[in-house]
Amino acid sequence: MTKYKLDTQVQERLNAVNELNIKIEEMSPNEARQIPWTAGDGDEIPDVGCVVEIGADGPFGPIPMYHYLPKDAAYDDELPAIVYYHGGGWVVGSRNGHDILCRHLANTSGCRVFSVEYRLSPDFKFPVPLEDSYSALKFINDNCKELFVDSKKIIVAGDSAGGNIAAVLSIMAREDNNLNIIYQILLYPVTDGSKNYKSWNENAEGYILSSNLMNWFYELYLTSEEERNDWRVSPILTEDLSNLPPSYIVTVLSDILRDEGRDYASKLKEAGNNVQHIEYDNAVHGFMSWPLDIKITKKAIEDLSKSIKEIIS
Repeated sequence: MTKYKLDTQVQERLNAVNELNIKIEEMSPNEARQIPWTAGDGDEIPDVGCVVEIGADGPFGPIPMYHYLPKDAAYDDELPAIVYYHGGGWVVGSRNGHDILCRHLANTSGCRVFSVEYRLSPDFKFPVPLEDSYSALKFINDNCKELFVDSKKIIVAGDSAGGNIAAVLSIMAREDNNLNIIYQILLYPVTDGSKNYKSWNENAEGYILSSNLMNWFYELYLTSEEERNDWRVSPILTEDLSNLPPSYIVTVLSDILRDEGRDYASKLKEAGNNVQHIEYDNAVHGFMSWPLDIKITKKAIEDLSKSIKEIIS
């Protein structure tokens, strides 16, 4: 058992994961990527209008994406767009591992969802994954007409390291007059690599993302420890956080990233931004990309979609 009173289904899944005793940080990156991050055979896969493979050109080559159309939409309907960046510490994970989340998000929000397959470290270290992500966002923004996207309603979203990317892109977009991001969705995001917070010690192991694993991710993502102080790695260190899009930030009580997520939400509010911060006390890191038979997963995505509908209405 854990020291937190978790949702019953979450606890059961966490127990199953912990019983496997997999130490990703002791593997090579290629070995870690062989772990199945996708849905299992019995998992519900929501039907959508279609899923189309598209790609953007980036400075390091093509950037593949999945384009999800909501179930009840026509392909040529002009719709808002969510550009989604998967988690995995910039080292593991893929758009396939977030397929269920993106499908359910498209259907419940009524938005097109573009799930980006950015390059991973250590093959491509910082800032390459970020530059890929920015190129994908620019591609969607510059091709709204061809993609049937409402150019005035583009949202960035991501979880964990993908939340880090979404946060940084929101800051970068502020300086680009041709990019107008109307909402940033940060699910248990990485926001500060410059120091260890209390939650790093409180939740060091046993809750999916351990402190050792997070440090392993940083070691593989960065070329030096000094880069932890770069605002593009630690957006909380950005000198000016004003005039950013409204934010939807999810933190989890049992997560090592809890405190930096809380602090980022507070700093955004202090800078005059509109922030909706939700903390789950009965879940664990990564729960929103779990199968939909986990009731709290399904509801969390649907609650997120309600907030999106308010923004795009």
